[in-house]
Amino acid sequence: MPLLVGLIVAGLHFLAAYFVWKKGKLQILAGYVEGEVKDKKKAAKYSGIYIIALGIIFIFIPLLPDHFYYVFAFYMLSAVVGAVIINIKVK
Repeated sequence: MPLLVGLIVAGLHFLAAYFVWKKGKLQILAGYVEGEVKDKKKAAKYSGIYIIALGIIFIFIPLLPDHFYYVFAFYMLSAVVGAVIINIKVK
């Protein structure tokens, strides 16, 4: 059951990445303000890759139940570092 939940959440990450990267729906990103980003395609690409990476990391949470806190901490750290890097590269 935990593996199924992990795969569903990872699938939602991949679906969100598809909408952001391929469809350019940057409006679903938290904190996105129209007009602040100069290059929307570049922002969509980096954000999509970032969301895919988070989905891949999330798959490992149910696969490594003994190391849940380490994987979850890595997930959260990746989320913060990724957001900072994207903001620096896009603006």
